[in-house]
Amino acid sequence: MFKTEMHCHCHPASACSQVAAPAMVEDYVNAGYTTMVLTDHLNDQTFSPELEKDTWQKRVDYFVSGYNRLKEVAKGRIHVLFGSEIRLLNDPFSDYLVYGISEAFLRSVDDPRYLHSSPDLAALVHEHGLMIFQAHPFRENMLIPDPAFLDGMEIGNLCYYKESNNDMAQMWAERKGMTGITGTDYHIRTAVPVGGIATEYPITDNEILLKTLREKTFTPLWG
Repeated sequence: MFKTEMHCHCHPASACSQVAAPAMVEDYVNAGYTTMVLTDHLNDQTFSPELEKDTWQKRVDYFVSGYNRLKEVAKGRIHVLFGSEIRLLNDPFSDYLVYGISEAFLRSVDDPRYLHSSPDLAALVHEHGLMIFQAHPFRENMLIPDPAFLDGMEIGNLCYYKESNNDMAQMWAERKGMTGITGTDYHIRTAVPVGGIATEYPITDNEILLKTLREKTFTPLWG
């Protein structure tokens, strides 16, 4: 069995994370993971006031540096894939895990935080062959959107210090026929990696990840 984390954050690109790249890699290697999908936040707290006044390309420089640093530190011990947790600036009640992103994708579009609505974000994601899952959809203050534009949802957010009402997410996903994944939502070292997906083969790049999600050839991890 090969384990892939689907939801984790690293300092400093995710301001809320308390873990830098070296410690994060050690935690995931020690927990037996083959792959981690870095889903740093892309929201109203990602960039400094100075960067917010600068160009989107400068913001991309900063955002991708976290992913590049994590890959550098990993040194082949664990596969590091690039994803993101995006929140639109005019929609503070929904977070979306986007899988398959690349630096080239980010540089080819405008700042996605300024899109008008969640369906607009999904349309952009799908136009580029990526996938979008709602993160912790039943956490307090989250809004549940029309599932028609989503590829799935996080049925298990295993962040131990936040209540995500995973039982409700599981029931909703089953009722709507939605693909469900789990994630550790890793921010601190006491949050031992436990979430993600298990596969019979290693997920070594985003192409394999997207194929796995589309074909549902995985089992959600619950610890």
